[in-house]
Amino acid sequence: MRKFLLIMLFLIGSVNALEYTTIHITRSLNYDAQKARISQKTVNNILRIFSWRIDFNKDLRKGDKFIIVGKKGAAPSAIIYVGAKKRIAVFSYVDKRGRLNYYDSRGKTLYPSFARSPVKYSRISSKFTRKRFHPILKIYLPHRAVDYVASKGTPVYAVADGIIKHNKYMGALGNVVYIKHGSNYTTVYAHLSKFAHRLKPSSKVKKGQVIGYVGSTGRSTGPHLHYELRYKGIRKNPLTYSLPKQKKVVNSDLRRFQSRANSILRNL
Repeated sequence: MRKFLLIMLFLIGSVNALEYTTIHITRSLNYDAQKARISQKTVNNILRIFSWRIDFNKDLRKGDKFIIVGKKGAAPSAIIYVGAKKRIAVFSYVDKRGRLNYYDSRGKTLYPSFARSPVKYSRISSKFTRKRFHPILKIYLPHRAVDYVASKGTPVYAVADGIIKHNKYMGALGNVVYIKHGSNYTTVYAHLSKFAHRLKPSSKVKKGQVIGYVGSTGRSTGPHLHYELRYKGIRKNPLTYSLPKQKKVVNSDLRRFQSRANSILRNL
């Protein structure tokens, strides 16, 4: 009995020691975070981390909440989103190089690894360059994309999890799909012959999911995929840019990390 009482006192003390602040969504994350006196740095971190799983323009509802675990002014120990249909929790972890990041209860970041190529191709007809002689316009123009040659109808895949921003006909690009990945990355897939079935704006896609098929729509000389990678709106070279890779808690720390994560969840 004495041992049981000591355990109960320890657990009660742990709950009382856990500091947290809750953002109750009534209008928007920024508005309600300001009301809760949450720093802009923490708000930016919430947007950066959770935008891989939440469309902040579509998914947030009145009554949802974000729980920020830890002392104000310090990096949160955990950030937990509680919505009507889902709960997402991430926990801080500092790796051996001193870099702080946030991981789910399995010890993985919410952002995935990106595939290098979105299509099985036979060759690259045009690389990323600031000056290319356009085969149709007959003038030199920048080509901030990669053109992958493939047979008409070859499936085109999303390179990472994301949300469809556009899928429509857009002039020179022909049938094109824009996918938003988190808050910073966008990929563009153009000249498609057709879109995948049931694809529409705001729908979520998974890495490796078919989004369309190679074609030659728009300003094109033959079947190929025009592919762009954008970071914060700036086009990057898909062949050389350092793509995001999912990070994991190292195996030697994983059990301790998960024990801490489970303790935080129990105490809340």
